[in-house]
Amino acid sequence: MSSLQADLPIHSHYSGRAAAELAEEIDHLRQVMTDAFLQERSLVADSVMELSRQLDRKINEYMKVVLLGREQAR
Repeated sequence: MSSLQADLPIHSHYSGRAAAELAEEIDHLRQVMTDAFLQERSLVADSVMELSRQLDRKINEYMKVVLLGREQAR
């Protein structure tokens, strides 16, 4: 199994539509980034780095939604 584990989807424990949609986007970006890495054979290739930045932003957005969902559930 690859150390990137792009084949393992993110599963949100929160039923919120926003979290589910973000999780799908994250899974997609992760797969695209993995494919770019395999094609470029470099973690520092411009295309891989840009996808990594997009993925970071999307994960941060997801975490904000998840944390907000936790706060609202209390």
